[in-house]
Amino acid sequence: MKHKAIIGLVAALLGVSVTTSSCDDMLTPDLTRYTENFSGTDSVYFYLGILKNVQGMVEQNELLGDLRSDLVTTTAYSSDSISNIINFNRETDGENELLNRSAYYKVINQCNFYLAKVDTMAVKNNIYYMRKEFAQVENIRAWAYLQLVQTYGKVPFITQPVSSATTGWEKNPPSGQWATADNLVDLLKPGLEQAQVYERTLGYPSYGTFSTGMSNATISSDFMRFYADLILGDLYLLRGKDRNDYVEAAKNYYYFLKRINNPRLLLGSRANYFITDNGARPQITSINIYDWVGNGNGATNLSTSENITSIPSAANSSFGQVLTRSAQIYGFDPSSSNSTSVNGENTTTSGVVNVTTNYRSRQVAPSEAYLRLCEAQTYCEEQSNSRTGDVKIYNFPDARMHGTAPKIKTKDSEDDRYIVKSTPVSAVTEDGQAYSAEFRYFRSIYRLKQVYLRYAEAINRAGYPRLAFAILRDGLNYSKLPQLNPVLSYEYDDNAKTKKPYYTLIEPENTYSGIYYISVDELRRMKADPQYSLYLDFTQDYWTNGIGIHNAGCGTETAMDSVFIYSNTVANRMQDEANRTGTLTDAAKKAIAEVRASRSIERVDTSTVTPETPETSTSADDETTEPDRTDYKELAMDAAKAPSDLEINAVETLIADEMALETAYEGTRMFDLIRFARHKNNAEGNNYGTDWLAWKIARRNEKLAPYASPNVFNTSLYNLMKNEENWYIKNPD
Repeated sequence: MKHKAIIGLVAALLGVSVTTSSCDDMLTPDLTRYTENFSGTDSVYFYLGILKNVQGMVEQNELLGDLRSDLVTTTAYSSDSISNIINFNRETDGENELLNRSAYYKVINQCNFYLAKVDTMAVKNNIYYMRKEFAQVENIRAWAYLQLVQTYGKVPFITQPVSSATTGWEKNPPSGQWATADNLVDLLKPGLEQAQVYERTLGYPSYGTFSTGMSNATISSDFMRFYADLILGDLYLLRGKDRNDYVEAAKNYYYFLKRINNPRLLLGSRANYFITDNGARPQITSINIYDWVGNGNGATNLSTSENITSIPSAANSSFGQVLTRSAQIYGFDPSSSNSTSVNGENTTTSGVVNVTTNYRSRQVAPSEAYLRLCEAQTYCEEQSNSRTGDVKIYNFPDARMHGTAPKIKTKDSEDDRYIVKSTPVSAVTEDGQAYSAEFRYFRSIYRLKQVYLRYAEAINRAGYPRLAFAILRDGLNYSKLPQLNPVLSYEYDDNAKTKKPYYTLIEPENTYSGIYYISVDELRRMKADPQYSLYLDFTQDYWTNGIGIHNAGCGTETAMDSVFIYSNTVANRMQDEANRTGTLTDAAKKAIAEVRASRSIERVDTSTVTPETPETSTSADDETTEPDRTDYKELAMDAAKAPSDLEINAVETLIADEMALETAYEGTRMFDLIRFARHKNNAEGNNYGTDWLAWKIARRNEKLAPYASPNVFNTSLYNLMKNEENWYIKNPD
């Protein structure tokens, strides 16, 4: 569609570093306001104005996604505003500074102005130079609507620019259109699919680097991109009304992950313990904390493949917006300063944000549920690199805990745990004690492990729980995944003179014997899927993403690990869920037994030849000749067995746990819980998911391991969360 042009020629600016002076906002657009009749001097600056508005709402969105979850609790120093959010005392929007729906609409409205005027048919030097930027603005608007719906549940859907405060659309949107989780993907899909076409054919805009104001710290505009593939995947996953939605979500994530020349396949970062094991009482001698932005310079380093989309913070208000709200709520008092250096005729001004731990500012703490989940994990250490090497299992907590909520002792307080995702620490002692934190100059919107976890969520609900579990355990590494033997084997009935074909598994080249948790049945169903090549094909050698995500905090994956394997882990969780809900029926017991037995019943054959002619087997005592079976009647192969609903549900809860371990306090937890609850309601019925979410949140302050004493929870909070309206922030009156 052709729109009226809003800009002059900008082709020469694409790919050129955009710089700012020390007194300019790093995202300052070349305008002071916009109206319906806006005509800008340059689209780059208008687009950066949109990003500036994203900057203005990103911390609010992050906190609302975390504070209303199972991973946090109040402290003695929580303000009324924070306590009310954590305890689901639903204040009306606007009653405290975090309850500000207009911040989202400020982003959306500026996107609407842009999209109403942009000319995607404009050509310069034979290039449709507006299309890359158009795609970014479509993506940002869709992302902002996604955050709104996840936070408020039902919001006005407005795509027309608003230049007056008197439209009344906040209560009566144009055409009476309201956005919800059930219709949002359909409302946004046309624009996102057009953006997707431009991204896949033209690539992405690049505006060089931006200075945060901190000395020698710049952020590439490449890390500020939004991707239609990821947002479409999220939208389909949120709706989750049927298998087709999960397939569509998986297809979008898969395409993003496998895009040609995309360096975002490798998952290599992990936290780990160094252990002295004398056989009696193993001791942790040191801890290497894994921080997804890189240890040491984690506050400013965006160069790792883990980072996908981030929003920057300035180092001082004279350089732009400083994102310190999260740090202060979690117990770190920020202070910002400028310094000036003179080198000849050149004067350089830079800024820095320092944070000081203050127990009186610590309004939010990690919940017992989070800490007990970490402690319930086991740490696996391989003793040798050989395929027959030994492995030891330790009852040490998930090592990621020490980089997420370490103990910090101040002169006025004991070893309290502080949430440090916005103020990372670079090291901890062997007992998990951290002594300093630094300010992080960006907020993450998307990162790689998060995308893999959402892909796992999608393919599990699409009917492939074992492949989803592989993402947790081993990673999508083609050399570790079993394959179907292309040559059939046969079961013979010599009395009836029949033969029935069956498939065997070919042992992966880079694994241990005995672990075939991606079963013959699941591989057969994958291969038979008509869209196999679009979201399930991991046979190419570029799928080498290193590690399973669970290994990021729980040690080396190996078949010698008899704990975190499908037949044990999933069967145990199936039983846990059945016990929790009081539905341990005979059918459930049978499904659990089948999963538990699956480790030993898979047939493995490294041979590529199946005998169809008589064979002679010789022993020391006699010689036996097999009968001639060439004329046996061939029976139909047994159908590939599908997983039970109980099995898929159990894997989904394990993915939910892994999201807590990996992405805690990054602004997504309540959104994740709502999404999972919707999946369970749609698949299981009877408000199964509603009950699950209510139970998870009502257990957050119990000093219990996951699923221990499942009938113990906060009844008042449970009853509150059984009302789905209470999952969301109130819209303005």
